[in-house]
Amino acid sequence: MTFPQAHQVELIALAELAGISAVPGVYRIILELLALQISPEDIYVLLKQICPRPTENRAVDNIEGVPNVTTN
Repeated sequence: MTFPQAHQVELIALAELAGISAVPGVYRIILELLALQISPEDIYVLLKQICPRPTENRAVDNIEGVPNVTTN
């Protein structure tokens, strides 16, 4: 399903106002999912699962896997 370019531009503008940056193809996919009656909450959960987390969160989660570094 295709959407008018205006819808994609509006979604990109809204995302930028919210501080979200992604390639335009991601926004096209989000619009297609919404057209398929996928709930916004489910899309959010999906994006949260597949998007990389900030490095500080990963560092805290993986603290046990970090080798012990000593300085002399």
